[in-house]
Formats: sequence, structure tokens, C-alpha cells
Amino acid sequence: MFTGPVGSANPPQIHDYNPHIEANGLFWTIRVPRDSVDVHLGAGQASLRFTTQVFDDHDLQSSLTKVYPAGFPKIAEVTFDVEWGGILDRQHLRNQDMNFEGDFLLTGATIDWSARDASGVTFVSEPPRADRVVYAVVGHERNGTYFT
Repeated sequence: MFTGPVGSANPPQIHDYNPHIEANGLFWTIRVPRDSVDVHLGAGQASLRFTTQVFDDHDLQSSLTKVYPAGFPKIAEVTFDVEWGGILDRQHLRNQDMNFEGDFLLTGATIDWSARDASGVTFVSEPPRADRVVYAVVGHERNGTYFT
């Protein structure tokens, strides 16, 4: 979160919610429980709904360097509610040289997101607006050993 509008020259960052970097280098990735995802690919519909705990590291630099301002990192809870739907286009992609094949649907989408921590800091995204979506895709792919 920033104190000014995203994209302005220098808004100070005041919250950075993330699951920390794993020992193997994996970052910004969380295992999502299977029952949090519902997909109906033929209809071009999917949803993701779940709540999880992450860290609030204050800012990206603190997150990457592990040098934190006083009072950080904090435990925070974030909630995701994402809906995909309304098929706008279909595409089948196959690249045998890269062992990759998939069926993809360009759709509409809405996202609702919130965060809160024990100190009372809360953030709630603006209400979902399908007209603000730039690009949303659901699909099924096969790659690597699953390609053949």
C-alpha cells in the first residue's frame, strides 16, 4: 500500500503484504487449498476464494533485504475473492519444441481483496468493477512430462 496514487513519482510505501522468500528462493507464492478454487472450464468460469496469513514488511526493500523499520514485520491476514466469467475469446496453443499445449479462454473478471493486522490496520479494495479489467484468462495446459 502507498500513501499516494499508484504510478505517481514518489508515494511512500507503508505496507507490503507477502509470504516471505522461501529458503529455495521461491517468492510471492502461496499454496492455495483445493477447496478455495472452483473451475468450470467449458463454461469459462472460475473462482478463487481464500484467506491466509502473510507478513506485512512495510515496504519492498525491507522485504528483500530483511532490514525492517521498527514494529515490522507484522503478521497480517489477506483475503482474496476473484471471479472469472464470460468467454470473450478462445485459443488453443501448442509448441512441441517447448513441450507445451493448452486451451485458454479470455474472460472478464472481478477481484475483491482485503488485509488486516492485529494492530487494527485494515485495507479493503474498491468494489469489484468488471469494466476495469485489462486482461483475464482461464485455461488448462499440459507441459513437461505431462505434454505427451
